[in-house]
Amino acid sequence: MINSLAALLDQVPLPAIPAVLLAIFMLAAELGFVCHRRYGGKGGGEDETQVLSTSLLVLALLLGFTFSMALDRYDERRQLVVQEANDIGTAWLRAGLAPAPNGPALQDSLRIYASLRMTSPLPDETEKLARAAAQRNEVWRLTAATQALLDGPRAVSLTSAVNAVLDTGTQREKAVAARVPGEVMLLLVLFAAVTCFLLGYVLDAHGQRHRLASGILFLLMGLTIMLILDLDRPVDGAILVDQSAMVALVDSLVPAVTP
Repeated sequence: MINSLAALLDQVPLPAIPAVLLAIFMLAAELGFVCHRRYGGKGGGEDETQVLSTSLLVLALLLGFTFSMALDRYDERRQLVVQEANDIGTAWLRAGLAPAPNGPALQDSLRIYASLRMTSPLPDETEKLARAAAQRNEVWRLTAATQALLDGPRAVSLTSAVNAVLDTGTQREKAVAARVPGEVMLLLVLFAAVTCFLLGYVLDAHGQRHRLASGILFLLMGLTIMLILDLDRPVDGAILVDQSAMVALVDSLVPAVTP
């Protein structure tokens, strides 16, 4: 149930997130107005203000915590693109030290693998992930055959470089699949809606609704949540992981085996 509700957030286009959340928050505030008029009685609302202040503080902590989590995942994906490009480039250079035909064949296999990694594969792109896994197996097969022809230090150097390529590839796929847990995003939205309800409740206690000021606050909250979702989504939105390091690497690798 919770996972299904959290999955609904991924179905909403990012540009529509602020508008949808603004509507939810405004509705929650209106419910707060109504509830206070029916059940809140009369008074200045000092006690309710303390509850609202605490709710706003907890909401700020939730927003900061979730934003930090999404930013860490984005930064990890960005760094792994650069790291994988560096690892493939290093392995390609060390493969060039091996004699023909094994060395050039391994270089070409690494070049093909790099071309498959020019974009970050998503968990549901099973065909792309399968091609990358098959190419990794081919790279390792050629590495095993090539290192047998080298002396000890060069064999160890080549094997460690290729092993780094394989490890980083797996880490990058896992990093793309790692998202802010849906339960956390759902809790954030629900807590923000409850805070808006309390705001409406307290404002009515003070005799003023301040819809314009409240609407601006709700819009800012919606934009903040949209930013968190933008950082958390690896392929859509305005904040995308820079793939230029991998693209530049592929452009720099020239075929080592002439057809």
